Amino acid sequence: MGKTLNRLAGWLLFAGLVLTVTNQFINLSPVWLEGLLVWSAGIILFFKLATKQRIIVSVIGLFALLSWLIAWQTGDASQLLGALTMNQSMIVMLMGVQFLQLVAMPDSETSEALPTGKKAFLRTYWGLHLFGSVINMSAVILVADRLASVSPLTKHQQVLLTRSFTSAASWSPFFAAFAAAMVFAPDASLAVVILTGLGLACAAFIITYADVLRGGKASLDSFVGYPMQFQALWLPAILALMVMIFHELMPDIKVILLIALLAVLISGGVLFFRVGLAMSSKQLLRQVTVELPSMKNEISLFLIAGVFGAGLAAVLDNLSINVPFVEFNGVVASMTMLSMFILALLGVHPIVSIAVIGHWISTTEPNQTLLAMTFLMSWALCVSTSPMSGINLALHGRYGVSGREIFSWNLPYAIKMYLIASTVLLVTGYFLGIGH
Repeated sequence: MGKTLNRLAGWLLFAGLVLTVTNQFINLSPVWLEGLLVWSAGIILFFKLATKQRIIVSVIGLFALLSWLIAWQTGDASQLLGALTMNQSMIVMLMGVQFLQLVAMPDSETSEALPTGKKAFLRTYWGLHLFGSVINMSAVILVADRLASVSPLTKHQQVLLTRSFTSAASWSPFFAAFAAAMVFAPDASLAVVILTGLGLACAAFIITYADVLRGGKASLDSFVGYPMQFQALWLPAILALMVMIFHELMPDIKVILLIALLAVLISGGVLFFRVGLAMSSKQLLRQVTVELPSMKNEISLFLIAGVFGAGLAAVLDNLSINVPFVEFNGVVASMTMLSMFILALLGVHPIVSIAVIGHWISTTEPNQTLLAMTFLMSWALCVSTSPMSGINLALHGRYGVSGREIFSWNLPYAIKMYLIASTVLLVTGYFLGIGH
């Protein structure tokens, strides 16, 4: 029965993906039907969550219900139906990117010796960063499993795993962070957002490299890394290039849905040429019935966060509680990032912060490029340090890494990154002509 429900949830999610993307090109069905498919899958998968995750989703759900009850009592609650599909595009993009696991995983023979030294550090850091920017947490688990199979993860390996992966959130179009930001900043300049994010990722590397060197040259010479195969990067590069090209050709189509469509089509095409029709069909079927339902944590959280964010925004609107600033400039962006970071340390996931703050700030008609940058940089900052972030929970639960140690190692890094990111936001705001 459990496997049957899993498969049903997988097909519902895939149907939601196909319908959502198709509706961008032809008006095939009402929006509520897209949401119904994904919500039906979400309800099935909710009961398959681990107890801790189910409690988190339930608590957010109670707050969401309370916010809409207050909205109903204080004025207008007519946007509730729209709130149910608030994060639909985001979830669809994440499902599309999930298909990249079929063809974008870096191959490395399990018998190949693990490299050591400076080159090993550099290849592991940038390899994980680039592969992780496309296939997300799968890349971290792949690398960490191989390293942990030889010996327990060292401090420098743990630092590399968290920072190289999370810094990709500041620029990667294939991260949940990007999808969340695009919900509130669909017209942001991709070139500016990605280039400034890449600059921040480079700053993260420099800080991390300096931290390792601070332990002495011996720390770098003895570093044990992962044997990355960079020739596999052609696929992520082609996908990123195609997203940019198609966005220019079809500006009316949401970027995050373009990513979902291209990810599925490219994955299916590459798989067909690699293994043929029969085997590719089998692997694609498994992706739908097994891998999509495995996204239950993200799907449950993003569904309920959208409802909560929209409900809180409705309450603020009904009570005429306005944002405490007139213009969203570099200074406000920096304070917003600080607020999200503090909330993350208290256990609030960035997706919830973005859902709430995004609705609230949108009333000021902010510059969407600056807003997108703020959310992406905040996400990268939050997940690197918060003990409750997905990567830190995975390192703790899967490899026995101490959450307290991860926090103590990454807090100074986060402070430095906050100062750098704030400077970038201030400078970008100036050049965008905001506040002067």
